[in-house]
Amino acid sequence: MRGHPALLLAFLGVGLSGATCKGTDSQPKDDPKPPPKTEPLVRAPAVTEMEGVDMAAVPPASRMDALRLLNENYAYCGCARTIAACLANRADCSCVKSSDRMAQFVLNMYQQQASTEDVEDMLLSGFAQGYNAPPIEMPGDQQGSLGNPKAPIVISEFADFFCGHCKDAAPVLKKLAAQHEDVKLVYYYFPLSHNGDAAIMAAEAAEEARAQGKFWEMSKALFDNQPVLDKEGLMKVASDVGLDMAKFAMALDQRTHKKKVMENKRLGEQAKVMSTPSIFINGRPFGLARTVDVFNTRIEMERERGQCN
Repeated sequence: MRGHPALLLAFLGVGLSGATCKGTDSQPKDDPKPPPKTEPLVRAPAVTEMEGVDMAAVPPASRMDALRLLNENYAYCGCARTIAACLANRADCSCVKSSDRMAQFVLNMYQQQASTEDVEDMLLSGFAQGYNAPPIEMPGDQQGSLGNPKAPIVISEFADFFCGHCKDAAPVLKKLAAQHEDVKLVYYYFPLSHNGDAAIMAAEAAEEARAQGKFWEMSKALFDNQPVLDKEGLMKVASDVGLDMAKFAMALDQRTHKKKVMENKRLGEQAKVMSTPSIFINGRPFGLARTVDVFNTRIEMERERGQCN
């Protein structure tokens, strides 16, 4: 099997998976509950042998499901053949690289003991729908940002400073911006409703820090001080970060940045954000595990956009 280390996933903790913090408004009360998912019928696959794909790497109990997925799904770049059909006839397929990437993704997911439902969801949200979704315009000039200001690849994150999963994602996202000259990270405020006004005020505190040139220092300090982020806690964090405390106190007292915070949240709601962290790559949803390796894979896909190879 041809190895793809950029696709190795770690399902060993919620911080490395797609876990999110959800607000009370993430599921409208009057929305009908979706029907329970059922396992699809196992059918004899059309293709069982694919060059470069070692099905022995998949646990025996999952091989039929893995083969079914490879026979039913198509490469994200628009190939007219299924992944399995493409890799069974590499010389006749224009999407070999994309199909190979998805095949190795499926195999590695099963090696990490992911369920078939999880693999299917990621194939849909991370490749088919996520990669091909219409991009959403997200103005980021007045947001906390990191990396090359003119980078062609923009990672946008909607987050809440009370969210533990946002705290886990923060160092991963910062590492990406530091590693890649063509990547910029942009932070948007999305205070979750169940965290109340405290979440909004924490975002206001971060925005005042941005105005004073210390957004990333403040954001780290806010995450590090979860959940003690009442007004007294915010004052202490701001002092530790080294902000101008007179300006900071006035901004909190006058709620100077509340409008900006809520504008960020409305932008997220327009993008159908319902939980945090919600991440977009060039305005399209990122639906895979939040590890450096998997983000690097998605970045590679973005660099190849417009090519079917």
